Amino acid sequence: MHVPPVRALKCNMIKRGECTVETRGKRWRLTAGDCFLIGPELPFVIGTDLNRLPRHAAEVFAGPRESSYAQLDAGAGPDFLCLSGRMDLTETARFLTDTLPPIIVVRSDSPVAGRLHWLVGRLEDELSSNAPGSTAMARQIMQMIFIELLRNLPEERTGSWLAALSDPRIGAALRAIHDAPHRVWRLDELAGISHLSRSRFSARFRAAVGRAPMDYVLRWRMTLAQKALLQPDATIATIAAQFGYGSESAFIHAFRQATGLTPRQARQEARSKATDLPAGLDFSSNR
Repeated sequence: MHVPPVRALKCNMIKRGECTVETRGKRWRLTAGDCFLIGPELPFVIGTDLNRLPRHAAEVFAGPRESSYAQLDAGAGPDFLCLSGRMDLTETARFLTDTLPPIIVVRSDSPVAGRLHWLVGRLEDELSSNAPGSTAMARQIMQMIFIELLRNLPEERTGSWLAALSDPRIGAALRAIHDAPHRVWRLDELAGISHLSRSRFSARFRAAVGRAPMDYVLRWRMTLAQKALLQPDATIATIAAQFGYGSESAFIHAFRQATGLTPRQARQEARSKATDLPAGLDFSSNR
């Protein structure tokens, strides 16, 4: 089945059988108990045999909406069952999705998989019951599944955004930073957005995010710069200008301060890793 790109995170758990998932030219073989999360705006193909011509998801899921399940009969072969859900995203979620890998694979023997299996079991119970409030319960459980997946990512992928966004004042400052990473932010401006004094804002920001505000601004800007460096036609001069630096030397100094590497070293390292590793994260029992 071919699933087109949507502005949402899509989570799938393999309940029975085996399948292969393909996105961006990379493939993962998955078995019962494995789970994967696909980033937004990414098409993917899932199937027990990718040598066959895929059917479009809209065709597979067309028809009556009374059931939560769709069935695809591809003829002879082993049975396969997968549970899927999506989390729609707003524009303010860009700072999260910009740092996520295209695909996150959670293997059945990883520590987080046990918690996900319990949640999915509860989700199935609610979807199959006619109890009052089952739809609301299912929606809340699905949110818990996504949070469980995301909070187990390496911290450098997400920072402490879940904790920070639970604080509306610090969340407002974070959204401002991520909406305008090129801006030369001052501490008093960010404190004003949060309606706090400079000292209270600094203390509250550090408690929520784990870094001082201006250190976070620098590291976020350099996270985006690292991504920009991988674009085929990107030059250090254009990236420096894109993120508000008046000269290449100022940008290189800030980049080294945040990452410990020069932009050229970071680009070479990222490209060498890209040739050796799949474009995603794979959680298993030995990680």
